[in-house]
Amino acid sequence: MADVAALSATVLLRVAEFLKTLPADQLDDLANGVAKLEVVPKGGRVAKTAAAKAPSTVDVDEVRRLLGTFTSVADATRYLDGLKLGVPALKSLAAELRVTLPAKALKTGVRDAIVRAYVGDVLNSEAIRRQAAGH
Repeated sequence: MADVAALSATVLLRVAEFLKTLPADQLDDLANGVAKLEVVPKGGRVAKTAAAKAPSTVDVDEVRRLLGTFTSVADATRYLDGLKLGVPALKSLAAELRVTLPAKALKTGVRDAIVRAYVGDVLNSEAIRRQAAGH
């Protein structure tokens, strides 16, 4: 088994090299929690960019703002379902929110990825910080 510390250091160097290639706006999104890094298995496909070109049917800034206010995954899910967006519009929203999707994501998968990016990951991070702090 590989030395975990050495393996972690190697991964961190690769991540640092990758981050150096990103434009400032993407780095800002990562720093602010609006975007996230994901591990994609070798041979994994990147989501098609066609959805990003489709015009949004909702105010993306307002959706982003509202998603940032939810403290439960269920509430955020109900909110997105209430927008009554079809799959293309939901994928377009995800693209504008810079949420990475599996290539063949269905409607619930798209919705869940958005909720996870804006609410689930934030709640998980907060819980981990509280636990680490002994609260």
